[in-house]
Amino acid sequence: MNKLRFHILSFLAILVLFGAHIDLVSADSQSLSVTPPLFQISVEPGNLWQSSIHVVNTNPYPLTVYAKVVNFAAEGEGGTGRFIPILDSGEDKATLAEWIVINSGPYVIEPEQTGDVPFFIEVPQNASPGGHFAAILIGTEPPHDTKEPLALLTSQSVASLFFVRIGGDIIENATIREFSILDRSIEDSTAEFSLRFENKGNVHLQPRGNIVITNMWGKTRGIIPINEKTHFGNVLPNSIRDFKFTWKGERSLADIGLYKAIVTLAYGEDGVKSADATAYFWVVPIKGLLITFLLIGLFIYFVSWMIKRYVRHMLILAGVDPDEAETPKAISRKHSYDTMAAPITHGAHDLKTQLSSVTEFFDFFRTIIAFVLQYKLFFASLVLVILSFMVFVHYIAVVSEKERAYEVTIDEGDRTRVIKSDEIPQAVE
Repeated sequence: MNKLRFHILSFLAILVLFGAHIDLVSADSQSLSVTPPLFQISVEPGNLWQSSIHVVNTNPYPLTVYAKVVNFAAEGEGGTGRFIPILDSGEDKATLAEWIVINSGPYVIEPEQTGDVPFFIEVPQNASPGGHFAAILIGTEPPHDTKEPLALLTSQSVASLFFVRIGGDIIENATIREFSILDRSIEDSTAEFSLRFENKGNVHLQPRGNIVITNMWGKTRGIIPINEKTHFGNVLPNSIRDFKFTWKGERSLADIGLYKAIVTLAYGEDGVKSADATAYFWVVPIKGLLITFLLIGLFIYFVSWMIKRYVRHMLILAGVDPDEAETPKAISRKHSYDTMAAPITHGAHDLKTQLSSVTEFFDFFRTIIAFVLQYKLFFASLVLVILSFMVFVHYIAVVSEKERAYEVTIDEGDRTRVIKSDEIPQAVE
């Protein structure tokens, strides 16, 4: 039972180590939280650094809490980690947990009050340069003296993490191990990205940047911010973290085609080092394309049929029997500008003749309507051509839009955060 309880509580605490906020662990109807959830500090060998953890009791009764120091290490690629009990390393004290001096308690926190748990970090002179990681666990039961992992958490417990950077030979080296898209061909303008960032150095790194998504016309259709305005999203030394994002754009036939996603990250204490990668995917709405191709096919068939009708009428007006004009040579005997324009000239002359005998205002409109009905195929073709031109102009205008609404979902381990496009600064094209 203790083992199961330990794993459950450890999971709840670790889930938020890199994600967002550590604010509560609830069992037995008790609530407990600590601030800050993360200390990121730089200390030189031989120095002393001191502070305190603020423990918040939101319950209507006092709480007695205890403190315990453990080491911390990354586990897997999902941004989670594991607590490691202090193992006796002798006089060298090689781990950060051994450098943290704290009174284990008890500390009594009054109802709906905040109490401080002081501590200090005493860095030895021979501390190895680079990143060192530990946690202070605050729980409602006193820690046991045993070194067994099950003794770490047997009650309600929350944690403050410590990412300590020791000066010296600091190595900041990282790479984008993989930047991929779950499905390279999508129908509904929803793409899921996986960004595996590998830290090859000896200090923790927090990559910052964005993923810019552009359509086949080079227009920006989405920007995914990475670790924007957050202290979390860190990658520990010699580990890989898999960041996951989802982009959902507007569904539009105008934006079908090949899309490009470019990720650019900056990392390091000064943010001067960078890494980038590119991935491609297709947006292909199958149903919309089938309907579009069907309409285009019908349009081509109708235009072809109308051209044949026009040529047949042209030949008749030119005195050529269409049924005997079996070859282009037969048609070309009277082929001239006047011949080609004959149907239009004939129609214009017919309209002029009909209007010449009109004297009343309403008769004029009746004549025009009768004329349109008489030459309905010609006017239907003209309307179709105009509409096709308008659709083409609209298509060019849509694909040329600089901004388009979209939303981004960021997986932060313990929760997902959704950001609308109007909350994200647009890229300069």
